Amino acid sequence: MGEVDYNKMNLERCMCRSCPVQMDSVCANDRKLKMMDMFDNMKEGDLMPEPTHIAGIYCSIGKATCGDLDPDQACQCTKCPVFKENDLSTGYYCKNGIED
Repeated sequence: MGEVDYNKMNLERCMCRSCPVQMDSVCANDRKLKMMDMFDNMKEGDLMPEPTHIAGIYCSIGKATCGDLDPDQACQCTKCPVFKENDLSTGYYCKNGIED
């Protein structure tokens, strides 16, 4: 298993924002909007936002802090380019956190 870097490239390619687990989450949807606004204004060299302010790359940052996710929905981690490129082996990082 590879260690996933917490960076803009991984966050942009992360599929969490379109994941069924997050679709009905008020918390995640609010963070998605804020994150899109941050990216629109982000310049090279700017620091990444705090992980608790984003909805994504949980394989890098650990469990989601939003309490209204629906883990009964289908996880799509295994379809994600970040998952594949980093040789990850499980899913539901938003619920279970980073692999050991």
